[in-house]
Amino acid sequence: MNDRETILIIDDEAVIRQSFTYYLEDQDYQIITAENGRAGMEIIDREVPHLVLTDLRMPEADGLEVLHHVNKNWPDIPVIVISGANKLDDAVQALRLGAWDYLIKPVHDLNLVGYTVKKALEKSALIKENRAYREHLEALVAQRTLELEKRNRQLEISRRQVIGILSQAAEYRDFETGNHFLRVSEFTGCIARGMGWDEERVQRIQLASPVHDIGKVGIPDNVLLKPGKLTPEEWEIMKEHCVYGSQILTTNKFIEVFCKIDNLSLNPVPAEEGFAIIETAAEIALYHHEYWNGQGYPTGRRGEEIPIEARITAVADVYDALSSQRPYKDPWPEDKCLSLIKEKTGEQFDPQVVAVFLKNFDTIRLIQNTYHE
Repeated sequence: MNDRETILIIDDEAVIRQSFTYYLEDQDYQIITAENGRAGMEIIDREVPHLVLTDLRMPEADGLEVLHHVNKNWPDIPVIVISGANKLDDAVQALRLGAWDYLIKPVHDLNLVGYTVKKALEKSALIKENRAYREHLEALVAQRTLELEKRNRQLEISRRQVIGILSQAAEYRDFETGNHFLRVSEFTGCIARGMGWDEERVQRIQLASPVHDIGKVGIPDNVLLKPGKLTPEEWEIMKEHCVYGSQILTTNKFIEVFCKIDNLSLNPVPAEEGFAIIETAAEIALYHHEYWNGQGYPTGRRGEEIPIEARITAVADVYDALSSQRPYKDPWPEDKCLSLIKEKTGEQFDPQVVAVFLKNFDTIRLIQNTYHE
């Protein structure tokens, strides 16, 4: 295998081709020659030399045509032009068209030829090395990005599964079905979009809202599953599910497990986002029974003191509870559900949230039909 660099010399003067050939062969280059530009271009396409030395004024095709051909088809090949002393303007034009360097005839010192060729080849090699490194780096970044996106998707799926499991855990302790948390999730997302939230924030409330009743796991069965009306004392115990839910979701151990990301040099999902989902879920769990007029529980917050995510979830949860079948009641008809929501607006529910809910009710109905019992 021949590892020598190949140089093509294109010149219509045989003596120049010969003298350059002898000198450069002594420098351990492999030399090919052509007597005009057309022949030179054919050789370039066939041999793809490492460098081209070309005269400018030649028959059949001149050096500018050679330069144009190389730049169009073989842009990595350095081209050094050879120009007569009285044709310096041609050399300048060649440089503007992409020539790497130029030599002026007659060349009295062939060492200048050797130096110019060596400099051009070294520059060409450096450019190729940098490109190869950049392409390799880009390939690594692309691969790493795909890996991180895959891990991101896996973590997102895991988060949704955890939320779903927690939601169902609460529902298995109550009378509600698994579709309840799906409907509440979609209802809250629909309302949030209607309020102009960006998609990241919409997805956050969709993930967080189904866990609103997780605190019911802490309510004794004789209270939670009592078929009849609760006594005042029992009702006070039931109210505690809001506080229990918040405590469950803000327990350090749970947050660390839920938000844990494998030991990666680059975290695919910011830890802050995982905490934001849990913080939102904890606020919804604690405040989704607060009333707009301050008469709700457990803290008595009112108006905009209640987190907006909890205000949205309150409307979604009550509507779904009213319109769904339960062991202790039949589903209310749509008009009766809407009538109560409107009646309680400004008292129990945020008027702005209700307005968006009603404006997007066609979508709410579609969600309900999609995830019916």
